[in-house]
Amino acid sequence: MKQKKRIWWTFNLWEADAFQQYLEEMALQGWFLENVGGSVMKFYRAQPEKRRYAALLVPGSSSLTGADSWKAEQFRKECQKAGWDFQCSGTYWQIFYSTDESVKLTGDMTEERQFLIQKALSWNGSAKISYPVLVVLSLWSLYSNLQNPGKMFADPVALMLNPLLLGICISWTVTYARLFRWNCGNTMAIKEGRPFPRMNLQRKVSFKKRIILLDEILILAVLALAFSSSMRALAGTMLSSILIVVISLFVRNLLRNNGNGNARDDWMSYAVGVGVLCMILISLCNAAATHFLGADEPDTGRKHTVFASYQANDVQMSSSGKSVGVTVYTSPISWIIAKTSKCYPKDMTKWWDQMELELPAELGELPEGTEVSWCRYMVRKDGAEPVSEENFYQDEPTLDEVILKDRNRLVVLDYGGGMNFTDMKEAVDVFYQGQTE
Repeated sequence: MKQKKRIWWTFNLWEADAFQQYLEEMALQGWFLENVGGSVMKFYRAQPEKRRYAALLVPGSSSLTGADSWKAEQFRKECQKAGWDFQCSGTYWQIFYSTDESVKLTGDMTEERQFLIQKALSWNGSAKISYPVLVVLSLWSLYSNLQNPGKMFADPVALMLNPLLLGICISWTVTYARLFRWNCGNTMAIKEGRPFPRMNLQRKVSFKKRIILLDEILILAVLALAFSSSMRALAGTMLSSILIVVISLFVRNLLRNNGNGNARDDWMSYAVGVGVLCMILISLCNAAATHFLGADEPDTGRKHTVFASYQANDVQMSSSGKSVGVTVYTSPISWIIAKTSKCYPKDMTKWWDQMELELPAELGELPEGTEVSWCRYMVRKDGAEPVSEENFYQDEPTLDEVILKDRNRLVVLDYGGGMNFTDMKEAVDVFYQGQTE
């Protein structure tokens, strides 16, 4: 039985030069490539040998055409006629070798031709546009979520998705910068008629190992957050992730065997197939998780994790008989409360007149560490002048909002029809006693 080993990373399509150097070094150590996939390389052990390798791409190929398509077969025949021996193939790669130093690269095997094929797959128009657009959208989403960290850190789903979104955003940015540099360097080499710049193999390998380590840390962090939130969140995340991978591989294999060979049609079929199956099977997966791990809690507007809790839409009655909308944030991290408090009072100046009012003097000195603010909102009538400061105290208010805050709690009280001193005093006393729920 052959001695074998797997390397749990591989090279990008535009890193053919580094891939070839790596295979040549492995051959000198007695390891020869048996198969290369999207994220793993499989080697077998044999007698060490000095070889020249050519890691090539088939013209017009894609991940949906497969490694053994008709085009790939024709390409192999051309390479073998030129004196190269076939080693193995992968999703994109066709790997050849030779022990004869005089054998040359011809036709579609030349560096310039391979660069154009790599560029068509890695640096096409959609990649140039989609990478920046996706990075900007990701950053905007992260920025929006961080404006109210009280909600974000209290929501188990957001708490799991945002670290993933950040990791993906960083990965896309780095990939885009590296692709841009690679394209510019090789394009200039063609224009100036000089050899393509050589890739530093040791630097490439070291970079890939660091990326793998960071990916593992990110995955473990997301799983830890899911576990700390609830078993249902953990089970749902794991099952959904596995389903997405399995569905993607299943549809890809189906199209490789039954596709019509047209890249555009195959990719459209792939996107539709994966999307439809994910919507159906992930819904069934979540239903199964609910059945076996317990039904969902009633929707009370409350969300909580180990980092924060958030409750909204809770309507209570004050001692004076007025309805009060209560929103409560709690967190052991003071920064979350401090940052969330900047979202209040709510800015509704586009439709309402609003003003922050002074607290009644009768309220006296506030408990240590407690901050209270009071904002009044009044409906702006069409064509009417803005309400003056004096009228804010005299006219019947539409809504009064009271914000109470300390290091670990933020409570927002919305009094429909306004409030009086008794309501204010009651709110401060209850907050001080920690009886906000």
